[in-house]
Amino acid sequence: LERRLLNVVDEMAIASGVPVPQVVVLDQEHGINAFAAGSSPNEAAVAVTRGTLERLDRDELQGVIAHEFSHIFNGDMRLNLRLIGVLHGILLLSLMGRAILYGAGRSRGRNAGGVLVLGIALLVVGFLGVLFGRLIKAAVSRQREYLADAAAVQFTRNPDGIGGALRKIAGVEDSLVQHPNAEEASHLFFGQGLNFFLGLLATHPPIDERIRRIDPRLAPAATGSVGTVRASGTGTGFAGTDSAVAADPARIADSIGTLDAAHLEYARELLAALPESVTDDLHRAENAKAVVYLLLLSDDPAAREKQGKALAAERGALARAEAHRHWLKQAGPRVRLPLLDLALPTLAELPKAERQPFLTTVSALIRADERVSLFEYVVDTALRRRLSPKENAVKHSRAPRIIRADCELLFWALAKAGADDDARARAAFAAAVERAPLDGPFSPPEGGIKLGLLHEALGRLIQSPPGFKRKLIQACAAAVIHDGRVTVAEGELLRAVAERLDAPMPPLLPGIPLS
Repeated sequence: LERRLLNVVDEMAIASGVPVPQVVVLDQEHGINAFAAGSSPNEAAVAVTRGTLERLDRDELQGVIAHEFSHIFNGDMRLNLRLIGVLHGILLLSLMGRAILYGAGRSRGRNAGGVLVLGIALLVVGFLGVLFGRLIKAAVSRQREYLADAAAVQFTRNPDGIGGALRKIAGVEDSLVQHPNAEEASHLFFGQGLNFFLGLLATHPPIDERIRRIDPRLAPAATGSVGTVRASGTGTGFAGTDSAVAADPARIADSIGTLDAAHLEYARELLAALPESVTDDLHRAENAKAVVYLLLLSDDPAAREKQGKALAAERGALARAEAHRHWLKQAGPRVRLPLLDLALPTLAELPKAERQPFLTTVSALIRADERVSLFEYVVDTALRRRLSPKENAVKHSRAPRIIRADCELLFWALAKAGADDDARARAAFAAAVERAPLDGPFSPPEGGIKLGLLHEALGRLIQSPPGFKRKLIQACAAAVIHDGRVTVAEGELLRAVAERLDAPMPPLLPGIPLS
C-alpha cells in the first residue's frame, strides 16, 4: 500500500514538474483524510491517513493526491500556514488575558482592579478575534476545496476517482481526525476532519455538494462544474530526445500549475520502465546517493579517475552506480531529471551530519573534469536547495539595473544552451528580449556564462511579483523554442529555471503542439 502511494505521488510530480514532495503516513488515523503542507512547492509534504491507504482503490487515491497537488500548485499551502500563525497569534491574546486574570485574582495590591480590567479586555478581544478568524479561515478553505476538487478531475480526467473517495467519506465519521491538535490544521484536510457545532465554522463544503460539482451525472443542473477550471496545456521540462515543437510562449507560461492525462500517462510509462533495482535505490537514502553519483559519472577516463578518488570512501555507492550505468545509457537523457526528482525527497531524509559531506562529494564529482556543464549545474542547484536551503539565500534587489542584468544573464544562458553558433544564440536572445518583462535595450553579457552569477540572479528573480515572473517565463520559453526544436540542454536548464522560480510546469511532450 505504501509503495502504491509513492508511485502515485511520483507520477503526479513527474507529470507536473513539481519537485517530488515528502510523503507521510499517519498510521494512527483510520479515517479517510489527507493534506499538503509546506511554504513552497520545493518544500512540500503530502500526508495521508492509514485509512486512506487501506480503504481507497488506486483511482480514488490518485484523485485525493491530485486534489492535494492542486493545493501545492495554487499556493494554498502557504496561505494555510499563515492562517494557522495568525489564529495562534490572536489566541495568545486570550491566553495572556487568562494569565493576567489568574495573577490579579491572587493579588491584593492597589492596582489589582486595573489589572483585572486589562485581563478581561484581552480575554474578550482574543475570544472575538479567534471566532472571527475561524469564520474567515472556514470561508477561505471552503472555496479552495471546490477549486482543488475541480483541478483533481482536470488533472486525472477521471471524476470517478475523487468522486469515489468523497462518496466513501459521505458519513462524517469516515473522515474525522482523532489527533488532539486537529482543529488548528482542520482547513488543511481533504475531508471534514472535525465535527463543527456551527455550520459557519465548517472548513469544508457539504460532501453532497462537492460530489455534485465533481460529477455532473449525479446532478445535471449543478453549477460550478469542472469546466470552470482553465484548460491545461503542456509546458516546459524536457521529456525526450531533440524534437520539433509548435509552441506559444504564453501558452507555456499558462501551463504553470497544470497537467493532464497525457502527462500522467507519460509519467506512468517512465516509472514502469525503471528497473526494480533503481526504484528500490531511489527510496533508500544511502542508495539514492548512488543514483545521484550515477548521473554525474563522466565518460572521460581522466575525469573518471578523479571521480573514483572522490568516491574512495564510498566504494559501495560507486559499485551501485556502476551497476546501473548500462541501463542509464540505454534509457537516454530523458530519464536524468526524473531520476534526480525522485531521489530528492529520499535524500532529504539523510541526517544533517551526512548532508554536507554528500554535497562536498557531489561538488568533487562535478569538478573532476575542471568544468561545470549545465546539467551538472541543475543537479548541484537542486540538491543544495533541497538539502541546504539557507545556503541558497540571496539578497533581493529592486534596482532596475540589477534586475535587467539578471534577465540578460538568464536569457543568454538559455540562448547559448541550444545554439550551435553565436548567430543562433543571438537570435534566441532577441526572441527572449521581445517578451522581456522590462522595457529598454538588452544586450548579451560579455564573456562566457558564469554559473555562480546565474545562480545569484535566479535567487533575486524568485522574489519578483507573480506578473513579472509570468512574463519572465514567457521570455525564457521564447528563447528555447525560437528555432522550432528543444535540445536536452535547453530543456534541462529551462526546467531548472522554472523550479528555481517556484513555477512548476509539466513536461514538454513531443508531438503535442502548444500554439
